[in-house]
Amino acid sequence: PIGNSTAYIMDEQQRLQPIGAPGELCVGGIGVARGYVNLPELTEKQFLEDPFRPGERIYRTGDLARWLPDGNIEY
Repeated sequence: PIGNSTAYIMDEQQRLQPIGAPGELCVGGIGVARGYVNLPELTEKQFLEDPFRPGERIYRTGDLARWLPDGNIEY
């Protein structure tokens, strides 16, 4: 991820996936919006509380991804 951002690859229970295991790419950090304007239902579905940084939010991209052994993300 770029500076001031986070990237997680998580399973359906919001647990981090190990290297090589597929999961949903979720991103967070300073550049992530707080939600969709005037769309609370969609905001609730796509934006989650960051399980690793209290008070922060992450965005569920819907993209299937996995960490590669060299640290890159394949999606």
